[in-house]
Parts: sequence; C-alpha cells; structure tokens
Amino acid sequence: MSSPQDHPNLLQCFADLVRRVDDHRKSNAFVRIDGKSLSIPAVVAVGRYGVEPELDSSEALKVVVNDSREVVEEGVKGLKSIYGVTTGIGASANTRSEDVLTLGVGILQQLHCGILPTDLLAAQPEGINKVMPEPWSRGAMLLRINSMIRGFSGVRWEVIDKTWTLLRSNIIPVIPLLGSISASGDIIPLAYMAGSVIGHPRIKVFCGPPGQRKVAAAPDALSEANITPLVFQPKEPLAVVNGTSFATSAASLVAYDAAQLGVLSVVCTALAHEALLGSRGSFDPFLHDNARPHPGQVQISRWMLHLLEGSQLARDHDNSVRLTEDKGILRQDRYALRSFPQYAGPQLEDIYAAIQSLNIECNAASDNPVVESKTKTIHLGGNFQAMSMSNAMEKTRLALDHLAKVVFGQTTELLSADLNKGLAPGLAATDPSVNFAAKGLDVALASYVAELGFLANPVSTHAQFAENFNEAINSMALTSARATAKSSDILTMLIASYLYILCQAVDLRVMYRDFFTRMAEAVTQELSNFPLPPDGLSELSTELNKTIEKNMITTGSMDLPDRMQAVASATIPVLVQYFVDKSFDSQFSIAKVASMSANLATKGVDIMTKLQIEFLAESGARVAPAASVLGRTKDVYNFIRVTLGIRMHGTENLKRFDGAPYPAGKTMGEDISAIYESIVDGRLHTVVAALVV
Repeated sequence: MSSPQDHPNLLQCFADLVRRVDDHRKSNAFVRIDGKSLSIPAVVAVGRYGVEPELDSSEALKVVVNDSREVVEEGVKGLKSIYGVTTGIGASANTRSEDVLTLGVGILQQLHCGILPTDLLAAQPEGINKVMPEPWSRGAMLLRINSMIRGFSGVRWEVIDKTWTLLRSNIIPVIPLLGSISASGDIIPLAYMAGSVIGHPRIKVFCGPPGQRKVAAAPDALSEANITPLVFQPKEPLAVVNGTSFATSAASLVAYDAAQLGVLSVVCTALAHEALLGSRGSFDPFLHDNARPHPGQVQISRWMLHLLEGSQLARDHDNSVRLTEDKGILRQDRYALRSFPQYAGPQLEDIYAAIQSLNIECNAASDNPVVESKTKTIHLGGNFQAMSMSNAMEKTRLALDHLAKVVFGQTTELLSADLNKGLAPGLAATDPSVNFAAKGLDVALASYVAELGFLANPVSTHAQFAENFNEAINSMALTSARATAKSSDILTMLIASYLYILCQAVDLRVMYRDFFTRMAEAVTQELSNFPLPPDGLSELSTELNKTIEKNMITTGSMDLPDRMQAVASATIPVLVQYFVDKSFDSQFSIAKVASMSANLATKGVDIMTKLQIEFLAESGARVAPAASVLGRTKDVYNFIRVTLGIRMHGTENLKRFDGAPYPAGKTMGEDISAIYESIVDGRLHTVVAALVV
C-alpha cells in the first residue's frame, strides 16, 4: 500500500497556483514563451490579467523553427504531396493543387463561418453571448505561439513573432464562441485568430487600453499599432488553425478556478464545523493516514485539523462520555461534516489530474501534420484531437457538482432550527416571526445545485460525425470547457452565498455563547436567594445551566419573549427535583421557584436584547465578533467582515425597519455579490492560499 507521502500535496499545489499567478502579476516571475515552460498560472496571468509575455527569440530556437520550415519549402519545391499544403484538407484530402497560396486562402475562407453579432457593442438578444471571452482568446494566442515555437509546425519565425506582437499589443480577435468540435483542433476559432494576423478586413478585433476597449476591423487596428499584416506562406494557415489552443486556454482558466473552489470548500467546511460545534475527531489521523490513506482524504483531514487549531467552537471527541451524560444528543456529526474528507478528497484528486494533463498540453504540439526536421519527415497524425482536455473538463465539472452537493448539505443543516444546535431558523439574529434572514438564500442555493447537477452530465458523449464522416470521432473539448466554466461560476455563486451564511452562523454562535455566560451569572444570582451550601450551589447551577442550553436548542423558532419563558419554565422541574432529592424541604417553596423562573425569563430577554444591540448596532465596536473564538479560519472571516465590510445580518430587523416599507441598508444580494467578486478577482484566493501549509 502506498503511503500519503508518496503523493503530491494537492492543497499545496493548488495554493502554489495562486502564488505563481500573483508573482507573474507583480513581475516577480516572467511568462516566457519557449515551447516548454508554460503552465496554468502563465495562461491565467496572460489570459485573465493581461500580463505581457516574453518571447524567447534566441538563435537556437530560431534555428529549430527555420529547420522545420525548410522541410516544408523543400517539399513544395519538389512538388511533393503534403497534406494541407499541396492537398485538400479533411475529407477533401484526395484533391491536389500546385497553387499552394490559393489553397491556403481557401482553408481560411471556409472556416470563417461563425455567427457573430453584426453590432458587437449592442446588447445580445435574451442575454446570450456569442463572442469568445477575451481572456480565453488571449490565452489561446499565447498557447498557439508556444506550440509553433517548438519547431514542429513548419511555419516561418515571422508567424510566431507577428502573433506575439498582436498579443503584447492587446489586439485580440473577436471570435465566435460556438462552432468548435475540438477534433481537428479548434479550427474555426483559430481561423479568426489567423485572420487577425493577416489583417483580414472582415475580421474584427478588440483593441485599446484596459477600460477603454473598442472593436475595430483588423487592418485598422494593426495600422493604428504600426503593425504590418502578415502574408501566409504554404502550410502556415493550416499550422495556425490546427490545434487545441482554445480548448486548452479555456480549460486552463477553468481548472485554475476549480482548484481554488476546491480549497475554498475545505475552508467553508472548517467554518461549518465551528458554526455547528462539530467534532475534530472526524479528522483523527488514525481514520485517514492509517485506516484509509487515499491522498485527497488524508490531506483534507490534516488541513482541517490545522484550520481548526485554536478554535473555541469545534469540539474534541470524548470517548469517556457515559450513557446518562449525553442522552438525546447526536453522538456524531452528520455526513456533510463528518465524511467531508472521504467525499471531497476524490474531487480534489480529479481536479489535480486535470491540471496535470493541462500542463502537458500547454507545451504540446497539437498540429497536423507535424514536421520532424532531423529526418525531414512530415508526420500525419491526430495530435489535434483534444480528448485529454475533454476528459479533464468532464471530471472537473463532475467534481464541482460533488463539491456543491456537500456544501449544500452543510448549508441545509445550518439553516434548519431542527438541526443547527440552537440557532434560529434561517440564522435570524432577531425574532424569527418577522426576520427570515437566509430563507431566500436556501431557495437560491437549491437552484444553483440543481443546475450544477444538470451541467455535470458529460459533453463528449454527445459528439456527432462531422466533415463528411472524416471526423467520425471528436472530443468536444471546448464545449466541455464552456460547460465547466459555467459550473465553476455557479459554484462560485454558491460558495459566496455560503460564506455569507457561515459568517452569520459563527457570529450567532458567539452571541449565544455570551448569552449563556451572562445567564449563568443570572442563575448564580437567583440561587443566592436559597440558603444552599457552596457545593450545592455549584451542583445546582451546573444543572440549571445545562437545562437552559438544552432548551435553547429546541426553542430556536420562537420569538424572544416566548423563548425565554419556555427556557426559564424548563428550570422549574430541575429545581423541584433537586430540592426533593436533597431533602431541602425547608427551603422549598413553589412561589419561590416560580419567582426564580419568572426572573430568569425577564433577565434572559434583557440579556439577549442587549447582545442583539451589541452585535447589530450600525456603529458598534463588534465588527467581527467571532474572530477571537475561531481557529485559522478567522483570516477568511476577517476578510469578509473587515476587508469587505460585510456586517452581520439583522440590523434593520432589530429596528423593525423603523416602520419603513423597505430596509434602508444594502440588500443581502449586494453583500454576497461583493464576496463573489472577491473570489472572481482573486483577492480571496490569496487569503486562502496563505493558510495552506
């Protein structure tokens, strides 16, 4: 049996992706195009954040590229039958032509068939976008250059240099989103990239500085940037369009996001353990390192213990509890908490496997034909078949669905007053009869999870025969990446919502902790009216405090006055039984006991009302009240409460909206949107990556 030490640290690998992207953005590490050094962080840095890559223009690389080109030119001069150079392409490969330049133009002509809006600046009908996202296109340009620079494509150095010039000038082709089956590569999207390089007047590009982007015809944009359009020579049109660059670009960006969502799901689960008073025992090394050492499971359990270290809310497992001591208490946490490592571990393993495949593809030659300069052989194969990318995306999308399922299970437990160990339904901080708090979120999350379940279905199984049966099998990798991007975005929305819920839950838990502390003082004060010996006072106080805490769990759906009355009334049988058992008949008085119960109810209302004001006051000092009791999860909690300025829900409810027809403050959706944006723009990822050890 292999040990966990034999496997890479998945969480560390995922966190390193963030650190490497940050390094690229800060120019601490350059993105270098040399045919062998690209990786997912480089694609993210260039594609998403516009980092300018360096081109390795060393003589050694130029020689490799030129040697490859010479093989093609010799073949053309010798009137050899070379696929896509002197022959037709695909099912038309049985045709021949010596007019190699015209043949190349014809290749691009038939591929410029995508549907794009005639007015690119106008809103799209029914909110449907038909344009490839710019980050995907930037990433694809980077990857295509990196593929061609390896010297297997038979292109001139000028093709590489010109494409790089457009990329560093941020002239990005407008490309149809749909139309690729990722089998002869992403030929239709890449044809639009090729069209921009040659200055095709009917090809549009995005150009201009960030924040001031505009759409222009390719020749106009090139002219404005003082770039001379390229004229393709034989084989070059096919070399540019035959490749997996768009599928790889989109998949790389999506896999990066999926990895970070996987890490975030672990942090969320640690926070959920604190909010639900979960047990650390579920992550004991014996269960994982010894009994069932799957790498993802082991690594998640270890990190959970690390995240929960120092937490005053998470419990330690106690094997010494006797039958009479925990009667009626759930002995173990429910599945969504307890079996999280076993459930989420395989998902992180799959995402990691996808990343490994993508890193290989980032430096692959995905052309056909492929030129071997040393032997002057032109190889005919299928390196453009992007099934590796499709497979990576299918497993990633399924992993995202599974992560959503477990997060949703935790959310359901947190929002239910029957399951959340004493918190109000919907995590209301005030009277639940008029404060429904996260009830609407429960509905929204259900819709997110349902859609993720639908999207989890495979795309590749729906592939159709194409191109006169020549492409009888195809990967649908770009389509799969698009579906996975949608899944990633929906899971981001779900996790943003969940983080809002978790922060509310731990704040409420702290508010209740403070309530129990102050109520314990009230109990001691009330018992001072009974002439009890010191040991009797301590014993009875303990029993009454347990009774109060137990009944707070079962009364979460009540408004404050009724709840305190019910909780205080539950102390009466305990008092009576104690006095009877201890034969303190002389001290026993129904009136005295009833008076104590009434006083506790009154004090309970007063204590909780003051706490609500402390926690919910608009200008209160308790901006992040749970920070002092959390484990290492407090960094994420503080980011939301302090950095983003998102306060605990319930301030408007406490004031009963001041009689207004609507709340005066921000909506819950606005706060959640701020969390969502911090995930999308990477700020929260940087915080989380710092927690990974």
